[in-house]
Amino acid sequence: MQKSGAGLVKNNSEVEKMPMEGGAAIRWLITHKDGAPNFSMRLITVPRGSNTPFHSHDYEHEIYVIDGKLEVTIGDTKKQASRDDFIYIPPNVHHGMKAMEDMKIICVVPIKAAKEILGE
Repeated sequence: MQKSGAGLVKNNSEVEKMPMEGGAAIRWLITHKDGAPNFSMRLITVPRGSNTPFHSHDYEHEIYVIDGKLEVTIGDTKKQASRDDFIYIPPNVHHGMKAMEDMKIICVVPIKAAKEILGE
């Protein structure tokens, strides 16, 4: 773990690219392992026609679309989003995204999510 207060500057190519169900890939850019106490930042890429897993959990997501076009499902609602759009997904709501074009997003979640998936 990086010393708290030291800050961090890295390139996303330095972070392991992990496959996700549905054909997406994720890089955990900033987590508790880097000394972040509250939030994790993730870079998610999805090839056209693939999707992120459809799921729900007890924490929110804040998402920024860097590139591409997607259809996001939030509960019973489907909406399209594209470059420079942002998305809020509340806790406990079923959600997922399908890439209409190759897409790249930044997704911010509480540290709790990183600890559940990556371990302490």
